[in-house]
Amino acid sequence: MILGQSLVDIFRGSLIMLLLLLASIVVVALVVERFLYFARNGFDAQRLFIRFRQILRNRGPREARHFTRMLRNPIGGLFQIALENNHLPPEELGEILYSYILEEKIKFDRYLGGLGTMANAATLLGLLGTVIGLIRAFHNIAITGSGGPAVVSAGIAEALLTTAFGLFIGIPALFFYNYFVKKSNDLATQMESTMDRVIVLIQEEKKRSRKPPEEPRPAPREEYREPEVYADEGDWKF
Repeated sequence: MILGQSLVDIFRGSLIMLLLLLASIVVVALVVERFLYFARNGFDAQRLFIRFRQILRNRGPREARHFTRMLRNPIGGLFQIALENNHLPPEELGEILYSYILEEKIKFDRYLGGLGTMANAATLLGLLGTVIGLIRAFHNIAITGSGGPAVVSAGIAEALLTTAFGLFIGIPALFFYNYFVKKSNDLATQMESTMDRVIVLIQEEKKRSRKPPEEPRPAPREEYREPEVYADEGDWKF
């Protein structure tokens, strides 16, 4: 019960409250969806890059590809694309990897625009309900010709409830919007920094594979020495 009315009666008697209820459901759905997405696709880029470098150097490209297929996140896709296009020069490889990062950034930002819109819309709907409630209160005063509490209470109650409910939706929605935007930017920045290191690593491995094996050095030849000739015992003087 709020101000002597049940929640059902409050939502049934105000169109603004029904819109705010719908907005709250949308906000909860978007927040839960983004939480699940980042939980499934989050990664520690530095740790995974160190592991990828170790496998590539010690076990070769084949095992490195197998490792990238096991990673169910965007950084694994970055490693896989780099291995599949390792024959390209660094500039072209960088362009391909950067386009992949942009595609993933779009996925990171999905629904965030809607979440930010709902945060602003809920607050503005609450303000609209406030204005409508005040208009109703003054309209009742004009009809009755008096301004007693019984006349203005309904309009003031609607104004306060819509404002409170709009802020109750808009403040958490704005908080989660800023959190997910920062999360998206952080993951994209990690992928960009990892992209540069992957390109350098790929070029180093290409140089190592093209380097011819060192030929064994020939054994040093011994210098010819004349055999020593010893004098007869008769030549020795005692």
